[in-house]
Amino acid sequence: MDFERDYYCLMPSMQFILDERGSILDVNHFGAKSLGYTQDELIGASILKTVYEMDRSYVEQQMNKVFNECAHVIHQISYRKQKKDGSIIWVQEYLRCIHQEDGQQILLISCQDISKQKRTEQLLLGQKKILEMIARRKEINEILNELIITIEQINPMAIGSILVLDKKENRLYHAASPHLPSEYIQATNGIQIGEKAGSCGTAAYRKEIVIVSDIERDPLWEDYKQIALAHGLRSCWAIPIFSSTEQVLGTFAIYHYNSVAPTKEDLEIIETFSSLAGLAIEQARMREKLEKNQQRYQSLFKYNHDGVFSLDLDGKFLSVNETAEKISGYSQTELAQLHFSKLVVHEDVKVAEDLFEQAKRGTSQHARIRIYNKQRNLLYLNVTTVPIIVNGLVTGVFGIAKNITESIEAEQKIKYMAYYDSLTGVANRRLFQERVQETIDKAKMKKQLFAILYIDFDRFKYINDSLGHSAGDLLLKKAARRLRRCVYTNDTVARMGGDEFIILLPNISTKKDAIETAKQILCSFQKPIVVHGHELFLTPSIGISFYPDDGEDAEILIKHADLAMLEAKQRGKNGYFVYCDHQLQQMRTNMQLLNDLQKAIQQKELFLLYQPIVQLPSKRIAAVEVLVRWHHPSLGAIPPSTFIPLAEESGLIVQLGEWVLKEACRQAKQWQKEGLTPIRVCVNISARELQDRKYAKRVEMILQEANLEAKWLELEITERMMVYNEPTITRNLNLLKQIGVRIAVDDFGTGCSSLSYLKQLDIDTLKIDRSFIQECPHSYYEKAIVDSVLSLVQHLNMNVIAEGIEDEKQFDYLAKNGCSEGQGYFFSPPLSAEQLKQMLQNMNEPRHV
Repeated sequence: MDFERDYYCLMPSMQFILDERGSILDVNHFGAKSLGYTQDELIGASILKTVYEMDRSYVEQQMNKVFNECAHVIHQISYRKQKKDGSIIWVQEYLRCIHQEDGQQILLISCQDISKQKRTEQLLLGQKKILEMIARRKEINEILNELIITIEQINPMAIGSILVLDKKENRLYHAASPHLPSEYIQATNGIQIGEKAGSCGTAAYRKEIVIVSDIERDPLWEDYKQIALAHGLRSCWAIPIFSSTEQVLGTFAIYHYNSVAPTKEDLEIIETFSSLAGLAIEQARMREKLEKNQQRYQSLFKYNHDGVFSLDLDGKFLSVNETAEKISGYSQTELAQLHFSKLVVHEDVKVAEDLFEQAKRGTSQHARIRIYNKQRNLLYLNVTTVPIIVNGLVTGVFGIAKNITESIEAEQKIKYMAYYDSLTGVANRRLFQERVQETIDKAKMKKQLFAILYIDFDRFKYINDSLGHSAGDLLLKKAARRLRRCVYTNDTVARMGGDEFIILLPNISTKKDAIETAKQILCSFQKPIVVHGHELFLTPSIGISFYPDDGEDAEILIKHADLAMLEAKQRGKNGYFVYCDHQLQQMRTNMQLLNDLQKAIQQKELFLLYQPIVQLPSKRIAAVEVLVRWHHPSLGAIPPSTFIPLAEESGLIVQLGEWVLKEACRQAKQWQKEGLTPIRVCVNISARELQDRKYAKRVEMILQEANLEAKWLELEITERMMVYNEPTITRNLNLLKQIGVRIAVDDFGTGCSSLSYLKQLDIDTLKIDRSFIQECPHSYYEKAIVDSVLSLVQHLNMNVIAEGIEDEKQFDYLAKNGCSEGQGYFFSPPLSAEQLKQMLQNMNEPRHV
């Protein structure tokens, strides 16, 4: 028995041993840790301590059942456990009763966390149920309430709420909030949408998800936090509910009694159920509109909204109402000359004639009939025929024709939307994958070749941010049309998302055919696309994969085309690249290096060097440029030219940049504490960092933590970053200037910026790129450029730093021509903090500089 007990305690799942009262005699370390307890906290406590309150009665009942049944029989139950921190998990539990030698019974329990499986199951069942309710045309309030109940069942800690938008009032009203306090509902009902209107009002205004994990401190809740906190509501995540035309219908919100942020799974559930809510609301409104129309025109006579007509026994029109004239496009006089079959589509004539004959035999029938009106437009009609009986004899046929063309077209539109991109009209990812699979099936049978082209448009984001999303959308539409013109009718052009497109070429004879198509696409985009009066150039980067050489599975072929496209970007963009295994290996190497870089930041494998920037001509150190270096534990020194681009592409540059900035500010303050003359620390920053709206605030906090005055920090941006003209970047630079941080433009003269940006952004320092200094003063061309820059900065009263000074002649020339500062190996290579400290201590002795 001791062995069995030890075995249970060591199992890699939650293991418990209970006595007959349900007290925990023993629990393994894994079980206690999984629930957030220590073993000592659980041993001696009731097992019900770990059971979610709503499931305790069920679990207690099941344990009693196990104790009362045959020993050694294994029982299986599923229920929810509550961890020490209050979070809830689903478990699959196996129970077995053991009779001990002293006559006592113990219960052996083994359980596993099945939260993910249960969550997926509940999500699928919930979606299915909601979709069935929509299909069965249940009342909208019933559907929305069921939707909230479903999500609260998936996450019992959540409180759901759906608000609908009144467009005229621009306010949100509660439509389904079954478990929110009534006082809170009354206080927030009719909230005006806008900034700082809580999570829901802000989400509807911004048309984007708004996550507030701490209502008490978040400025968005300033005007509403008291009522929320009064009812214990601590966090709220809200997402807009959109119609099929991207109009805001309302908001879907999740509240918590704790301050929590959503997980990835939470976000997926929110997005899924907000889409279902949008579908339900839109369908309900459409149905309401149709029902009103039906109720408004109930008469079978003159004012009937449907077409009403009568036929003689030969099938000719006797009379029609005004609606029937409008539907058919013919006047009553014109219809009197026609047999009904003349209007009917050829394929539906037999159905129409059967309908007519049944009515002549005294039976009322209905069917869907397609007709061509006088203008030759195709219409869908629901036609009901009723016999006209006079004195017991059928004397004609009475008909009601409901025009259902709009609803049929709406159904077709829904089907279209399921397979086609709503913005560009080309195929979507789902349809593309189906067509690739169909092509694979055919290619396997006939042993044919086909190709996939993956296309990404370079710098689309900057165009989109500069001119706005409406211009960006129009640009994508025109780009899609241009792509379609480059391929044949049976080829498939699809949009994968954003500015990424993909093309299936199913009927190629050789690989050269696909490459020629790629070249044709590149050629077609050499001409500008005109959007809102702007001539815009899009350059495609194209990746190509071939079946069967690059894969025999749709996902693999698409993935390999995508990888090839990324390689095309790496090779300078505006080109194509054919997938090869070597490329995949290189990307795996880069991925591993990227993982190692993330660990390096955490494990302090990175270190900083400092290259002096000296005043000219005194040669006194005025500043240092901060340079990051990486010594990999197994690969040795990794050049910045290798790991910095990887960090830029992955977004890790934000984390890396923050570490560099903190370390540089700390070191600058340390030098000051040691009594050294204060100097500026110059840190390079990336566009990715400046695109974060909170970047300037983070810099301010780092300066405060280091207790360093802002004037001793100079942030270097590249010349190209000035021309992005993104509102977020401009705002961050202006805020940094307000804090007192200096701004420098690195590599000046190598980009294409407008000089107006220098004053617009209030630049402090220009750094002349080393490529211009190398040939000075010997080269007339470089000397002319450097002279122009020096003259410019003197007139603009700016500081200027010459990079890459290597010899005495360069130094003398720059010093005589008014260059403020310089750096390069003529003065010093990059140094460690300790080496620079020694240099600063002797900075008054020129021979040491």
